[in-house]
Amino acid sequence: MNNGAPTLQVDNLETHFFTKDGVAKAVDGVSFSVNRGEIMGLVGESGSGKSVTGFSILGLVDPPGRVVGGRVLFQGRDLLTLDPEGLRQLRGNRIAMIFQDPMMTLNPVLRVDTQMIETVRAHDASVSEDAARARARDALGQVGIPSPDERLKAYPHQFSGGMRQRVAIAIALLNKPDLIIADEPTTA
Repeated sequence: MNNGAPTLQVDNLETHFFTKDGVAKAVDGVSFSVNRGEIMGLVGESGSGKSVTGFSILGLVDPPGRVVGGRVLFQGRDLLTLDPEGLRQLRGNRIAMIFQDPMMTLNPVLRVDTQMIETVRAHDASVSEDAARARARDALGQVGIPSPDERLKAYPHQFSGGMRQRVAIAIALLNKPDLIIADEPTTA
């Protein structure tokens, strides 16, 4: 990290959606910074662009949406200039996102342990499967899931909505990210 520079600096971010009815300016000139160890929240009415701001930071805006302006500096690097591979290396590793709907994180046909182990090993292939499983078990324990060894063997549909959200949080914490973006963190 740069000397004294914020972990995340967003300057004049603009994300527009181009539809047959015209242009919708979902994010229009948003600026803020987040320092290491700081918690910052975006507050606004439904539809005001809070979620789109988070998706824009991570390069997750799908067409017809597009980031059309601004800068997103993460530890001094402009995320808006990174290619897809550069963003992939950061997402889930240095920057994690907790989605409003945990099923955007969880694959319904894979056991939780498989998903968590893959998350660890996708960013560090040198971690053994046993070590990744131990990290997954610890992460489930950190978010208050009882009997983590047993719950690792479960499928997402075997958890309540609130417990699925906890699993999604545990996955976000697995690789000890420098920044966590949480979309509607209090809904579940």
